[in-house]
Amino acid sequence: MTSLSTLARAARLGAARKRGVTLIEAVLYISIALALIVGGLVFFQQASLAQRTNSAVRNISAIASETRGLYQQQNSFSGLTTGALINAGAVPTSLVTVSGTTSSLTNEWGGTITVEPNLALTSPTLAAGAGFTVIYPSLSIAFRAPGGSWGSEVLPGSLDPDDVSGSSLCGQTGGVADVRFTFLR
Repeated sequence: MTSLSTLARAARLGAARKRGVTLIEAVLYISIALALIVGGLVFFQQASLAQRTNSAVRNISAIASETRGLYQQQNSFSGLTTGALINAGAVPTSLVTVSGTTSSLTNEWGGTITVEPNLALTSPTLAAGAGFTVIYPSLSIAFRAPGGSWGSEVLPGSLDPDDVSGSSLCGQTGGVADVRFTFLR
């Protein structure tokens, strides 16, 4: 017959074993925690990229709108420079970077934005300087653009979806390209 003290000791040992965590349970808890952390990091990176992209679209739209407004009384965009837009206050202040006595426009990825008149249009219906271009440099993003055509003519430097998705643009420079947004009056 078992004594009462032997049963009490067995109950205490059973309770002591239940208090600890086995190695399998610890590995399972750590695996779940790591999966949550990695998932959170991936979500944060995607959200950050989406925020930068949305900000870039808003900034490009603001630059285009303000440039058109600034040059609405003129026949062309000749003489348009990035500095002229900065001095006129026609660009979002979040893009303006001042270094010494010079100012420049810096995009969300650290590249220097350039705004220039589109003097090289070769269309019989459009005069030189009838449009302007906003250049976002060295972006490593994939995009698809509709063909830049009007009528039967193709805007010089415009991209078809095949040009962008194929190796003719991104493959030559390791997926990094200067993206040019051309606006007409």
